Amino acid sequence: MVEGLIYIGMLRTTWLIIFIASIDRVIPEFSPVTSYDLMKCTYGERGSLTATCVNATPSFFKNTLYKFDHLDETLRCVNCTLKSIEPGTFDLNGNQIKHLDLRNSQIESMKQKAFMGLIFVETLDLSQNKIRSVFPATFIGVKKIASINLSHNDITILSENGFLELVNLKTLDVSWNQIEVLDEKAFNGLKSLERLDLSNNKITELRNAFENLTSLESINLRSNNIKTIRGEEFYNLTSLLEIDLSQNDISTPLLHMSPNAQLRSLNLAHNRIVLLSPTFLEIRSLEELDLSFNKITSIARKSFTNLFNLHSIDVSYNELCEIKTGSFTGLPQLRVLNCSHNAITDVVISGVFLLHSLHALDLSFNRISDLDYTALISRLPRLSYLQLEHNALACDLEAEMERYFLEDNFKFVLYSNIPGEPKCVDKPTTKHSHTALESVQAPASVTNSQIAIFIILSFLIVAVAGLFYLQYRIYRETKLGRAVSTVQLLATDSNNEEHVRIKI
Repeated sequence: MVEGLIYIGMLRTTWLIIFIASIDRVIPEFSPVTSYDLMKCTYGERGSLTATCVNATPSFFKNTLYKFDHLDETLRCVNCTLKSIEPGTFDLNGNQIKHLDLRNSQIESMKQKAFMGLIFVETLDLSQNKIRSVFPATFIGVKKIASINLSHNDITILSENGFLELVNLKTLDVSWNQIEVLDEKAFNGLKSLERLDLSNNKITELRNAFENLTSLESINLRSNNIKTIRGEEFYNLTSLLEIDLSQNDISTPLLHMSPNAQLRSLNLAHNRIVLLSPTFLEIRSLEELDLSFNKITSIARKSFTNLFNLHSIDVSYNELCEIKTGSFTGLPQLRVLNCSHNAITDVVISGVFLLHSLHALDLSFNRISDLDYTALISRLPRLSYLQLEHNALACDLEAEMERYFLEDNFKFVLYSNIPGEPKCVDKPTTKHSHTALESVQAPASVTNSQIAIFIILSFLIVAVAGLFYLQYRIYRETKLGRAVSTVQLLATDSNNEEHVRIKI
């Protein structure tokens, strides 16, 4: 009987152990779980070469048992709370990390040598954090970095020498911050930098912050508070290909580039420019110029002096009342001219030289009621596309132009196809009373060969006049020389006669 009781007791104990074990499996939350147990690093899909660390803090990276090796080229931090990156936070033994993704990791500050140990890292994403500044010596030990993304942070100032160690950096994005001031030495050391994005900040002036960025190819200053461009801010940037200064408060742009400049694109859209004058001082390489969405009322003569490579000009959405063809002469490569959405009533045919390369002209959304298209085409011999919709043109103009261009490969749009909007004005075609012709212009029939002949004849006339004048001078000098000789001879004879008399 005793043995039976012992057997029953052992059986109950066994069932109790099984029951406790089953409870532990079904309800794991009864087990004590620390925050450290939620932090982990795992390798991604086979061949992804990516390690993902979840819920990590700075101390976790120093104590984790995960071994970073040659398969972990990318390290992503998901739902991390890093706040302050201390010196050597990512000094992971044997790591070969090339791409470090720390976006949205609650980072507020970065200490000196914060990324020490990441000797192979090439790209660093610090976007969508709460970083307020970049202090000197932050990037000591990571000279291979080629790209840094600091966008969408709370940076208010770029301090002196903050990026000094990044000698191989090619791309720097500090857009969508609160930057107001650019220190003149903020970008010291970035001799390899090619792309700089400072858009969507609060920058008011540029000073000489870009002076040493000799390899810079693209700079984005869109959506800032810049009011003045003095002219020399980009002078030394001979490798610069594009500048975006759109959506600022610039009223008088003045841009002076080095004779060796390679600038191709300049965007000044959405500013406060009123008068377009010669402000682009001989940027001979410029190809695209965007001046749309300003307050330009007129285009002064020689505004585009020596812009020999300019391909397109956009002056749409301004306040122009007239457009003169002569304003664009001297632009042999101009192919596209957009003058839409202005208040243009007159198209003035002016200037001596033709716009030989212009292929597309947009005059839509203006107030043109009459157009001497034959005189216009005579100035634009290669024009193949003309937009004139949403003006006040006569309804029968379309049929007239179709007959005129029947055998030409020429396309034009006269009337709007928007439902409910008037397509044209029901009136007879006038004799182009609104298309002005300046008295100083050459006749439309004048060709380049005739102009060349005129210049040669003028030169010959000047040369002949010069020869006549030279011959006259020689004649005068010869005659004067003979008169002097005669006087001297008479004087000599007189002296000899006096001498004879005295002797007698």
